[in-house]
Amino acid sequence: MAKLSDLGFLKDVIVETVVSTYNTYGEPNAAPMGVTMIDEQHIAINLFNSSKTCVNIKSKRCAVVNLTSNIEVFYKTAFKEVNPDGVLPQEWFEKAKAVNAPKLRLAEATIDVSVTDLVAFGEEKTRALFTVESVQAAQRYPQVYCRAFGATVEAIIYATRVKALLNEEKEKKRVSELLRKIADCNDVVGRVAPNSSYSLLMANLTKRVNSWEQK
Repeated sequence: MAKLSDLGFLKDVIVETVVSTYNTYGEPNAAPMGVTMIDEQHIAINLFNSSKTCVNIKSKRCAVVNLTSNIEVFYKTAFKEVNPDGVLPQEWFEKAKAVNAPKLRLAEATIDVSVTDLVAFGEEKTRALFTVESVQAAQRYPQVYCRAFGATVEAIIYATRVKALLNEEKEKKRVSELLRKIADCNDVVGRVAPNSSYSLLMANLTKRVNSWEQK
């Protein structure tokens, strides 16, 4: 079995993944999540209590951490409304082998994890600690790195925060800073990957953020 460090994890460093879970009805959900490696057998995720992922993890006590370089997966799991009927494609999922959670078929690697502890983290969050039950990694050629990928992921993360904070009067300054960062990411994508899937996604994201501001 591959180790977390084989996949690029470093102790106490947050990495961007897509975490998938089942709800109480057995329906799959997935969302981008920052994951921290505690050691080779344990990870941690800080979850908003109101999120579906947090509710599902508290119910099912397990999840799958999916690693993917497919930017469409990050976008469509972050903003469900861009999918037909607001629902993620069911064909993206299949049941994991080691835990009662779905995994993404499109992922280059999947990590099945089970809950070891849930700790209150401030008033709005829960820190979930997990034990690694299984690591599955596809055999593939090394991939070149394009700055557009990182910039687009950053923009998606910033946009989720804008959506959550936009209507809070006390967060106006923070929202303005997040909007500036999204614009900076858009500039990077425009320079290094014009007329690409990244630029198309950024155009859609920018339009979506602008529509929130106009409401």
